[in-house]
Amino acid sequence: MNRDAQSLIDRGQGTPDGDDARSVGSALLGEAAVLIWNDVAPEARDQFYRWHDNEHIPERLALPGFRRGRRFIRPGHSPEWLTMYEADNLATLTSPEYLARLNAPTTATLATVRHFRNTSRAVCRVVQSLGSSTGGHVLAMRFCVDGAKSESMRRYLCSDAIPRAMRLTGVVACHLYAADLSASYADTAESTARVFDVPAWALLCESTIPDAAQEARKLIEGREFERIGVQVRDDAAIYALEICRLSSAFETQQHGKDHSGRSGAPH
Repeated sequence: MNRDAQSLIDRGQGTPDGDDARSVGSALLGEAAVLIWNDVAPEARDQFYRWHDNEHIPERLALPGFRRGRRFIRPGHSPEWLTMYEADNLATLTSPEYLARLNAPTTATLATVRHFRNTSRAVCRVVQSLGSSTGGHVLAMRFCVDGAKSESMRRYLCSDAIPRAMRLTGVVACHLYAADLSASYADTAESTARVFDVPAWALLCESTIPDAAQEARKLIEGREFERIGVQVRDDAAIYALEICRLSSAFETQQHGKDHSGRSGAPH
């Protein structure tokens, strides 16, 4: 992401208002997220699952402001896994508590991430999120665009492409993310333990069936992207959900709302 694109986001123009605003009933839990794509060396697959299922996801969700962790997989594809941590806001992902955790990685963390390959990691703001359900499949696209054209791309996605994708049968949610460079490249003990790139923009479309996600990709990635000059990475793919976990604090909060008679999602 160049300076013009980052400046656009920092000034708040990356967060739409009016018709482009985040829907109130968003399927996302929070206004920010950490998105991670990665492969793992074949000899470390079992180690990865033990660590990620039993340590890493619970560890992250114990931090203040982290709400939900999900991991998706596309076997045989590179990168094979996509992990997303949903958080209250960007301040959560730059908080002293989170940075302290990143600067004190566990022995298991260091032993596992050294086997990571083809890794992307972005600390993101949610630019737009439509939909009120989560899907078992997700189309994940990473792309970049010249800074001067970022606003044209954002408007096309938020006002046109994403609302049309949401009308496809089987598509239940779409989320547009913009990476925050300073947060993504924070110098920590964990970040220095692995090599990664930071995608400038990411679009996730959740669906109940994989064919719906494929149709969403065709709709979004068309002539208008070419006209604007959006460069989509060729490793875009449709992933399937492997694990989903809520933070204990968020679960408690939601139970409290339900039991007090105030608004709260049933579960």
